[in-house]
Amino acid sequence: MIYIIIAILILIIIFLLIRFSIIDKKLKEIANYTTELLNGNYTHRIIKKEKGNFATLIENLNTLAERLEARRLDWEEKEILLDILFKGIKEGLIITKKDGEIIKFNNRIKDIFPMTPFQSGRVIQELWINRSFIEFSTSKPESGRIESLELDFPEMGKSFLISRFYVEKNQLIFYLFNDITDSKNLKRIKSEFITNLSHEIRTPLTAIKGYLEAIEEPDINKENRKKFLKIVRENIDRLTNIVSDLLLLSDIERPERRLKTEKIDLNELASEVIKLFRKTAENKGIQLEFSPSKIPEYYGDRFLLQQLLINLVSNAVRFTEKGRVELSINFGNGRFYITVSDTGIGIPSDEIPRIFERFYTVDKSRSKTQGGTGLGLSIVKHIVQLHQGEIKVESKLREGSKFTVILPAIQSPSS
Repeated sequence: MIYIIIAILILIIIFLLIRFSIIDKKLKEIANYTTELLNGNYTHRIIKKEKGNFATLIENLNTLAERLEARRLDWEEKEILLDILFKGIKEGLIITKKDGEIIKFNNRIKDIFPMTPFQSGRVIQELWINRSFIEFSTSKPESGRIESLELDFPEMGKSFLISRFYVEKNQLIFYLFNDITDSKNLKRIKSEFITNLSHEIRTPLTAIKGYLEAIEEPDINKENRKKFLKIVRENIDRLTNIVSDLLLLSDIERPERRLKTEKIDLNELASEVIKLFRKTAENKGIQLEFSPSKIPEYYGDRFLLQQLLINLVSNAVRFTEKGRVELSINFGNGRFYITVSDTGIGIPSDEIPRIFERFYTVDKSRSKTQGGTGLGLSIVKHIVQLHQGEIKVESKLREGSKFTVILPAIQSPSS
């Protein structure tokens, strides 16, 4: 009997050992599976052979792996889209945590601010020591609302519109830096143009009104009447010139404006322009020079090129006293070089970048007495651009100026 009991116990022990061995094997398989999941291998699966609790556990683990794999693929897709956004966006972009810690930024922001040490982990408020920006970036963000700050960087000569957008779900703040320098300058130029135009028109109109009232006085003598009529006529001419220049400028600024191209002898055209100013130059004691050179014919807009030469020579004569004004035209390396130089008053170096703006004058008091409209160089610039050329300026105060127009040789329309 005792042997039977011992045999039964041995069988029970063997059964339990086998059972525990199977369980241990399954537990090891599950442990290995969870290790795979922890290592990011969400494609691994356990083949379900058993029933019961182990089967339920295995099924749940497989479902978890499927969901993790789906989330990983979704995250990778979002990462790709975010990377495309970062590389393709033209504006500078910085992403921070809610506390301002930088977590990501694009290359464009580094191009915009090459001297700024961008680094993940830094706080965005450390990048620019600017009170307005610090107040803007530390203020409590509102989810779903775009907040903006216009900020100037004088050391760079740039202005930016900084937009901030807070995503509450992810606790992230997006900063977008949009360069508005050109649009801001355009607004300034437009505002100055309107102001200057009003002034330029009001001045001669006031003079005309005043002198006409004086002429109407019954006791005015013949000599003063003649003198005042001359002044009225001069101011009418000034108004006419302003209107003519504005119409020309408006015409050549049109995007659809096309050149009326024809074959031009530039030497002949230059000689005609020189004749227009010969008498004025002689009266001012100016030596006006032009020597024709051997150059090929040019294909361009004759009327516009005539206006270009008239404006350049006119300016040179206007701002020179008892000196020399020289016009020269040369050709080389497939380009025409039209140069007008003078020994006049010159232009301060810091004002050269602005001389092509409408109504901008270096010496406003002198410009009024000399009768310019303030539109000539703006017209010249647009004519040069229409001919796909460029214009260079060299000048020294009280020594003179040199304007060089470089025009590429344009093929004949029939060639």
